[in-house]
Amino acid sequence: MKQGIHPEYHEINVTMTDGKTVKMYSSVKKDLVLSTDNLNHPAWTGQRNTNDTKGQRAAEFKSKFAGFKF
Repeated sequence: MKQGIHPEYHEINVTMTDGKTVKMYSSVKKDLVLSTDNLNHPAWTGQRNTNDTKGQRAAEFKSKFAGFKF
């Protein structure tokens, strides 16, 4: 590996959404405060947006294309 081309890593504090702090290493020198993590992201919690339910989307489609003959 070439010498002098790799960034220096510093220990930082990462604050999760529940207030827990974790120490990590990063090339960025400032601490991070997360607004999304595994405690509130839908990919991990299994929750979906309730605004777009199946029935509502079907009703919107039917009203949008009501004049067309299929």
